[in-house]
Amino acid sequence: MNTWNLAAAADAVIGIAENAVAISALISDVGIALRNADPLDPIWEVSEKCPLAGRSVVQIRVSATLFESFFNSSKGYRAMFRRGPRIGSVANAALVASVKDRLSKTLPDSVTAHLIEFGPTWIGRTTVSKLEFLRSFDPALAKIWYSTAEVAPSGEIRLMPTGTSEGKIDVGLPHACAEIRQDPEDCILEAKGAFIGPHGLFQSKDPEFRAQTLFIKGEA
Repeated sequence: MNTWNLAAAADAVIGIAENAVAISALISDVGIALRNADPLDPIWEVSEKCPLAGRSVVQIRVSATLFESFFNSSKGYRAMFRRGPRIGSVANAALVASVKDRLSKTLPDSVTAHLIEFGPTWIGRTTVSKLEFLRSFDPALAKIWYSTAEVAPSGEIRLMPTGTSEGKIDVGLPHACAEIRQDPEDCILEAKGAFIGPHGLFQSKDPEFRAQTLFIKGEA
């Protein structure tokens, strides 16, 4: 069994400082994958509950090695949340900010994006301004996880495995966390922005609740 031997940080601020190098390494690894990936095919996802709202999504294909370390390493993304919900939230925000910064340098002023709705279902193409697309990636509300539905350039949607494996991680709790694994062709990280609606930015899942769930269960 994979063992992290981690304890929750007694103080979030000190914990963030202690893990700054590991967080920087995550940002560097994802940044390299983002630069080396095929040209990104932007996605605009319509809210299930508020059809007038939409959010930005980008899918980043990564190596199986990076995928494994990102989710199952004691210095990976989930391990940051195990050290503390606020530490994990800082790591997530830093990753989102790095993706946003990269997109700000590569996206055209007018972004042509896949338009999808809950399901997911592809419903065509739409045009979003670069400013609006980037605005969705608010570091406090946007999130990084792995994709379970790849959107192809043609608009075809390929559903993928859930990623939960039979392998377990001893995280120092009464119950172990499930390892997350995908076949190499399914290793895709996904950055999902906040929804932009008539009253501003919002997220369908409370970020603090998500952080607590990752802290306790290792699940998003």
